Amino acid sequence: MNTRTRKRATVAGVCLVAVIAAGTGTWAIVDLPSSPPAAADDGTKERRPTTPVVKGDLTDSKVFAGTLGYGAPVGVPGAAAGTLTWLPKPGTVIHRDETLYAVDERAVRSMHGTVPLWRDLQRGRKGTDVRQLNDNLAALGYDVAQDDTFGPRTQRAVRQWQKDRGQKVTGVLTANDVVFVDGDVRVASVTGKLGQPAGGDVVTVTSTKRIVTATVSQRDAERLAVGTKVDVRINGTGDPMTGEVTDVQPSAGEDSGSKVDVQVSFESGDRQLPAAASAQIDAKGTTERDVLSVPVSALVARGDGRYAVDVVRKDGTSDRVAVDPGFIADGRVAITGEIAEGDRVVVPG
Repeated sequence: MNTRTRKRATVAGVCLVAVIAAGTGTWAIVDLPSSPPAAADDGTKERRPTTPVVKGDLTDSKVFAGTLGYGAPVGVPGAAAGTLTWLPKPGTVIHRDETLYAVDERAVRSMHGTVPLWRDLQRGRKGTDVRQLNDNLAALGYDVAQDDTFGPRTQRAVRQWQKDRGQKVTGVLTANDVVFVDGDVRVASVTGKLGQPAGGDVVTVTSTKRIVTATVSQRDAERLAVGTKVDVRINGTGDPMTGEVTDVQPSAGEDSGSKVDVQVSFESGDRQLPAAASAQIDAKGTTERDVLSVPVSALVARGDGRYAVDVVRKDGTSDRVAVDPGFIADGRVAITGEIAEGDRVVVPG
C-alpha cells in the first residue's frame, strides 16, 4: 500500500469510529487482556481503562446475511410423448436411474448429464450426449466404452438396460425413456398435471446439497468471486463451517442492476441442519501482516490534523504520543510512531 493509499485509508478509518460505535459495522471480536484503569495524562488520579498495543496480522472482513436452502429451482421439460400418469412429490430426491415422471404408465428415468437429450440416441451417433449415456450405463454396471461413440457395446448395454426395466427392447434411447439432469436432484415443485400431456416444465428441481445464498451489491461481490473461501454460520447450529463461493449471478429481484446473487457451498459433516434458517457469510479481505495495532477508539485527533494515542507509563501517568494510522480491520487500526508492542493506551470507558 503506497503513502497516498494509506492516507486515504486513515481518513476513512477515523471516520468509521462513529459507524462502529453505532453498531452498523460488522467486525471480528478481538479478545484482549483486561487491565486496571490508568491515571489521566495530566497526572491526576482519575482512572481510565487501557488496552495493550498488539503486534500481529490484521485482516478486514465483512459479514453478509444469507439464507440456508437448496439453490434456485430449475425446470425439467416434459419431452416424452403421452399423458402424465405419475409425478413425484415435492421434497423427493431422485437418484440416477430413478423415475422422474411417467407418461402412459411408462417411467421416464433420470440420468446424469448437463446436455439435454435433444435427439434419439442410437448406433452410429457421436457426441457429448452419447458420452453422458455411456458414463451413466457404466455407473450402473453395464459393459460400455466410456467415450462419445454409440457403438455395438453401447447398443447391447441399452438393450439390456431396457430389458432389465421392463421396457420395450429397441436398442435406441429416446425422450420417452430418460431425461438428463445435473446429478441427483431434489424436487422443489410439481408444475405438471396428471391426466394432461407432458409439455412444458413438469417439475422444478434443485441440487440435493445444502447451500447458502445471499444477495449483495456489485461492489461487495468483488470479495465473493467464484472459488473464494469463506466461513459459513447457520443460526443455531454451532461453530462456523468452511465454505466456498460456487456461483455468482445477476440478481433477478428488485434493484437487479446493482445486485448479484451469491451461492456458497459448505461441508456440514455430521451436523444436523434445519429445513430452513438464516445464515451469515464471513468473507475475508486484505491482510496486513506483523503490524502494531490498537482499537480505532484509542485514536485521539490532534489540532494539527494528525493523530495520537495516550500511552500510560509504569508510574501511572500518561503521555500523548503522535502516531500515523494506517490499515483498518476488525475494529482495530495499524499505527506507526514512537510506540512499542505491549505499551498500554487509553481507550474510552
